[in-house]
Amino acid sequence: MSSNLHEASERLRQIRPDYAWDEDILAADDTRVDAVKCVIDRQLTTADRTIILLYIDCQSYRELGRLLGFSQTTAWKEVRRIRSFILKQINRTKK
Repeated sequence: MSSNLHEASERLRQIRPDYAWDEDILAADDTRVDAVKCVIDRQLTTADRTIILLYIDCQSYRELGRLLGFSQTTAWKEVRRIRSFILKQINRTKK
């Protein structure tokens, strides 16, 4: 599992800048994408941020589970829970 954690950490380090929220990009990006990035960067725990960013990058529950030492089912449940939280936060700010 230690090699999985190291591999996941390294992959996250590589992709994290691509998904960071940047208020200076507001005019260039779709506001929906900006809202998602803002929630990911500012409101998720480090663990949840790691899970969702690795999922966004690899687009596979099986691969995500392998990287983090989870089963595919656990990876799916975690991504679903985090997505639900993100959507709730975005809907809350729209009101």
